[in-house]
Amino acid sequence: MFNHFPLPCAIVDIETTGGNVTRDRIIEIAIVEVTAEGVSRWSTLINPRTNVPAGIQRLTGITPAMLEDAPYFEQVAKEIVLRLQDKVFVAHNVRFDYGFIRNEFARLAYRFKSKLLCTVKLSRYLYAQHSGHSLEKIIARHNITVNQRHRALDDALATYEFMRIAEREKSPSELADAIAAQQRNTAMPTGVDASLIDELPSSPGIYYFWGEQRELLYIGKSVDIRKRVLSHFTADHKSAKEMTICQQTRSITYEQTAGELSALILESKKVKALQPLYNRKLRRVSQFYTIELVQQNQLLSPRIIPISQQLPAQQKVYGLFPAAAKAKQTLQRLCEQHNLCYQVCAIETGSNRPCTSHQLKKCQGFCVGKESALQHNVKLLHALSQQALKTWPYRGTLALIEKNAGNGMEQHLLINNWCILGIAESPADYGEILANNPKPQIDKDIYRYLVKAIFHPSPQIRLVPVDDKTLRLAV
Repeated sequence: MFNHFPLPCAIVDIETTGGNVTRDRIIEIAIVEVTAEGVSRWSTLINPRTNVPAGIQRLTGITPAMLEDAPYFEQVAKEIVLRLQDKVFVAHNVRFDYGFIRNEFARLAYRFKSKLLCTVKLSRYLYAQHSGHSLEKIIARHNITVNQRHRALDDALATYEFMRIAEREKSPSELADAIAAQQRNTAMPTGVDASLIDELPSSPGIYYFWGEQRELLYIGKSVDIRKRVLSHFTADHKSAKEMTICQQTRSITYEQTAGELSALILESKKVKALQPLYNRKLRRVSQFYTIELVQQNQLLSPRIIPISQQLPAQQKVYGLFPAAAKAKQTLQRLCEQHNLCYQVCAIETGSNRPCTSHQLKKCQGFCVGKESALQHNVKLLHALSQQALKTWPYRGTLALIEKNAGNGMEQHLLINNWCILGIAESPADYGEILANNPKPQIDKDIYRYLVKAIFHPSPQIRLVPVDDKTLRLAV
């Protein structure tokens, strides 16, 4: 029985085949129900219909033989619902247990939802002087008797005993404050100080998730940093990646920007420079390759060239590829789709024999004199049209000025030939950036962002060409 914790409540513990909330399965569940009438306990093994890794078997002592005759989750789902219904869901690191159980119910097309209380957060709040708050540390610190660790019922009972100890050792007001703090920040991960959320701005920018040893876990961007960060924590049961990030996050920092474009570009640059553990989509590429067309005897032929810095000035090129082999694969695909000649497109070395594509009845015969150079040129230009990169539409440097109407913040992106030269707060900084900027490098992601912003600017963006007059006025 509890005197100060919310009743009725259900203290839950599960054992699983692993830590992936979307892939792994529950193999044991225990529920300790605490109501005004008293305390009851219930547990069962669950057949996961999948392999139980050897490491999990060693940790829990639960073997495949023990699970052979155990019920499937759907066979005990109704029992679980009845025991959890209208009760506060309590667990040690509650989002882990809650996430797994919600996903098991979701597979049965049932939406399970409950109020939560996390005993890890309780321990951190009530016993802040201690460094460890795992169940193992709590059991040792409070001398809690446990028959078998990493079995669901024993761990649930240990959690229940910790709550009873906290009621004896702490005042009603301390307990009330600890519970209220959780209710205000129910979405916060176990290891993150809830006050961090209060500090996050509801404005554009990027945010950083940091781990226990200050390792960088993830960088994200949003037009509303606070809302986006909270969305990570409320969606953690739907994604194994989100769950992992939430489990490991200990600190959150941020950088504000004037708008979405600045946030996109800053995110891209920071991810590629810092290489966070869980960012997968944005990858750093030190050298790109593109396709240019060369003309010889009225025939246009594609040639793959490397780009170490900027795009060739005022020259039409096609595609940005992370490797020459990727560019060649694209050319071969276009040959097959548009009946082009392998020899002209350098897929094969030129010879007096028909190309392989012609032998397969795809090439329409330039290599054997059945097609003119003009006919092949027209087909080649049409094939490459979708890969064409935009030619830089200015004579020199452009200031793309993004302004936040809400707080007045401005950021001036100095751009030349689709490369970011630097970011300024005002025109007064232009001269120093242009004087000291190292040779810029093309970036595929930033190129896409800039094309959209320049050819279809939003009302928050102004485009100002930078010339000597602009620099003189800035000074």
